[in-house]
Amino acid sequence: MMKKSVSVNFKIRRVSAFLGICLILTAFYQITEISKESERSAASYEKLEQKAVVFQKKDVKIDFHLLHQTNEDIVAWILFDNNKISYPIVQGKDNEEYLYQTADKKKNPAGSIFIDALCSADFTDSHTIIYGHNMKDQSMFGSLKNYNLKEDYFQENRYFTIYTPEKTLRYEIFAWYEAAADDDVYQIGFAADELFAEFVEQMLARRVYDTNVTAGREDRIVTLSTCSANGKRFVVHGKWKHN
Repeated sequence: MMKKSVSVNFKIRRVSAFLGICLILTAFYQITEISKESERSAASYEKLEQKAVVFQKKDVKIDFHLLHQTNEDIVAWILFDNNKISYPIVQGKDNEEYLYQTADKKKNPAGSIFIDALCSADFTDSHTIIYGHNMKDQSMFGSLKNYNLKEDYFQENRYFTIYTPEKTLRYEIFAWYEAAADDDVYQIGFAADELFAEFVEQMLARRVYDTNVTAGREDRIVTLSTCSANGKRFVVHGKWKHN
């Protein structure tokens, strides 16, 4: 009986070892595939940027005619001054459509940078939300976490610009912090009234770093939202700099 027990245990160990190897190989395959998908996404967006974004000294021109030939859902382009965030902004029929689909409508885990489906595509709302994945290689909105991780990051990345077919909108960042997925910060549809003033005051009160930038009900706020740890979200708020 002892020999039979040892034989059974040996077989169990062999099966367990085999299953363990299979799990490791599966995980390695998945990581490799994700890496390949990320590279494909980056190449796709880089190609689109090379075609549609023209830098002319201090001015930037976006070829929306070309972009709309790629996808008519492209409503704007977001560009930060110093980091690598430079992407088309799409708007789908809901907030699921572009979650895992690139701006050229190809399936990819990196997805797109997209505006909330219920927000105005011309950024005239008091509060507009833009979503993007937090990619490990810091593509998409992956570099936003650096506001929390690097002390000098804000000073080097105080502004971002949103280009639409009709206008250029400059935004100054005034707050960032973590929030729950169902947090009140995801409210939209405000009028420029006292209720919105209180909403903005909460943004200012929750910021983890005092940027010395004020905001109020007369401002148009854009919130950049991405994933964070423990199922939370990380949000960055910018206000439109009036001319």
